Amino acid sequence: MPPNVYFIVNIDSDPDPEDTPRNDAAVLEKYGVMKAIVDECVDAKGTICVQTSPMYRDRFFEDPFMDFWRAWVADGGDLTLHPEEDLYSTPETRLESGSYYEDIGHMEPIIRSKAEFMASERLPFAAYKGGYQGLTMEIVNVLAKVGIPIDVTCAPGIVWPEKLAAWGNAPKSAYYMSPEACARPARPAERREESPVFEIPFGWDGQDSDTRRRLLNQHYLVNEFSNYDALGRVWDTIVERGARSGESQIIGLLCHTYAMQNAKLSQQCRGILTYMREHGGIPVTASEAKAIYDA
Repeated sequence: MPPNVYFIVNIDSDPDPEDTPRNDAAVLEKYGVMKAIVDECVDAKGTICVQTSPMYRDRFFEDPFMDFWRAWVADGGDLTLHPEEDLYSTPETRLESGSYYEDIGHMEPIIRSKAEFMASERLPFAAYKGGYQGLTMEIVNVLAKVGIPIDVTCAPGIVWPEKLAAWGNAPKSAYYMSPEACARPARPAERREESPVFEIPFGWDGQDSDTRRRLLNQHYLVNEFSNYDALGRVWDTIVERGARSGESQIIGLLCHTYAMQNAKLSQQCRGILTYMREHGGIPVTASEAKAIYDA
C-alpha cells in the first residue's frame, strides 16, 4: 500500500486589514462560511487561528468570538495562536524597519498571557503561527514553556530575513524541530527529550518561481494565492513524493477567512479540499497529526 498523506486545514482567521471600525457580525459571517466548508469537506478537522495584534490585541479573546472558539473546539477542531504584530500594527506602533518577531521582550508576554488566558477558559492552543512566516528559536522556546506543542508557520523554500522567515532548506513534511534551528529537523535521539516543537509545513511542490523567495505563490497549497488547477497539481506532486519516498507525508493547506464571502475563492477552497480527500488525502487536525507522527 502507498504511504498515507495527511493534511491539516490551516485557517488564518484575520479580518480584512481595513476592518476599522470593527464589524464583528461581518467577520463572524465569514467564519461561519469557513466552518461550513470544514464541516462538510474534512469532518470539522480544522485548525483555526485566533489573532492578537497591536490593532486588535484583545478583540478575538472576547465575546462574541469566544463562543465561536468554544463551538469550534467542541466539534473537534484545534486553535492556533496567531500574533500579527507587523501587518496589523497601528500608526503609533508601526516599525520603520525590522520586525516585532525579533524582539522576544515584546513577544514573550503576548504569547504567555494569551496562552494562559485560553488555558483558563479550557481552550488551550494546539499550535502557533507567525505572521509573514516569521519564527525564531527564542519564540519556539517560549512556546515550549507555555505548553504550545506545534507550530504551523513553516513555508519550505521561503527566505525573508527582514521578517525572520528562514525556511530555505526546511523539510517538506512535518518534523520535530531541532533545538538549534527552526528549519532543521531534530535528530531521532532529540525528538523526545530536547526537541521543543513539532512543525507542520505548508504543502509545497519544491519549485521556486519567485527569485526573492519571499512570497507564497502557486507552488504552495494556499487557497487565496493560487487557482484550482495549480492547487491540484501541487497536491498531486506531494502524493507522488510520498509514494516515491515510501514515507507518509504531513502537510498543511493555508486558507483565509477574509476571502470566504468571495464565491469563487470559497468554492475553490471547498473544491480543492474535496479533491485532496478523493486523491489520497486524510484530513487531520494539528493535534492529530502530531499524535500520528509520534505513533
